[in-house]
Amino acid sequence: MCKIIKKLICIAIISSILFAGITVWGKGGDKFRWIGEKTGGIVKKGTDRLADEADRLRNKAEAVKEKVKEWTGKKEEPEEKK
Repeated sequence: MCKIIKKLICIAIISSILFAGITVWGKGGDKFRWIGEKTGGIVKKGTDRLADEADRLRNKAEAVKEKVKEWTGKKEEPEEKK
């Protein structure tokens, strides 16, 4: 019984890391929506929810990146047009 629980926990951790990686380095929920279009039915509903969550996380990650750039002073100032 402990082996099954340990395997389930490992699968949950790995899938969470993969989800976060696809969300941050991918283009948000686009990849999940693509999977939903190729399949259908129940899988499409699940991938739509994953895609919405990925978009939400992607927006948060972008906001955090902008804040860090602002705090470190590496935010580029827009150049004035002549």
